[in-house]
Amino acid sequence: MAEILELQSACHIMHKAIANLQEKEKFGDKYHDLLNGNKVVLLAGDYILSKSYLRHGGLRNTEVSELIFSCLRDQIEGKFLGERGIDDKPIPSKPKVTQEVRRYDWENECNLEKLGSNDYLGQGKEEWILRTMLLSGSILGKGCEAAMKLARRGEIERDAYKFGGHFALLSQLYLNISDFFTNPKSNYSLVSAPVIMALWEYPSVYDQLMMSQRPVNLNELNHAVSSTRCMDALSSLLNEELSAVVKCSDRMPIHDAREALQNIARALYGEAMKIIEKNINKR
Repeated sequence: MAEILELQSACHIMHKAIANLQEKEKFGDKYHDLLNGNKVVLLAGDYILSKSYLRHGGLRNTEVSELIFSCLRDQIEGKFLGERGIDDKPIPSKPKVTQEVRRYDWENECNLEKLGSNDYLGQGKEEWILRTMLLSGSILGKGCEAAMKLARRGEIERDAYKFGGHFALLSQLYLNISDFFTNPKSNYSLVSAPVIMALWEYPSVYDQLMMSQRPVNLNELNHAVSSTRCMDALSSLLNEELSAVVKCSDRMPIHDAREALQNIARALYGEAMKIIEKNINKR
């Protein structure tokens, strides 16, 4: 099961590497080389995906296959969710400051159906959770659930799904915090947790930086976000996700495996909190 999920994730990563060649004149003499490169990346990704399908068939378990195939649908949905900037990269949705916030309760929805909805866009943390669940939480959570199905541990299948989802959220939160605060001049994602949470608290930053007819100035955005109280929200979310990971894994029967998973989660949490505390002290 781990190998199948790794193949499917590798396919997704390779397809993300396809260059946007919409503005042909922008690339000059390199255009045809990039076009051929796109073809190679597309074919290689499709080949890897076909290998994962072959492994799916070898399991001879239709419930597991249905569960894992739905991950691909979720990843595609996540890739095209929301708006995109003039450089064709995803940008946060405009904050819905006048509407009541709806909590995205992904734990209790049917994970074989479409996850979430566009109603959660523009709602800060809920938007980030939806994006993360579609792109990485779905495949890890459903992979954990599928493993329990193969092991015939029906009593903890749903707990395994929740564990995988929360572990993915915690991992992505650590990656977002690390990318944003330790590499402020790098090409960090505009839909990372620090950015989305800061824009939710201060919608004026969205109007100032996201609505301009030019690529977003990452240094300017980093400074604006760092000046908000987003680090308090990030710390709170880290605590929530770590508690959820520990709670879900406590129901697992094997002590050594449970302890190892919890240690990994605590290590991610600890590193993320160090980065947050370091940046709070700089202010």
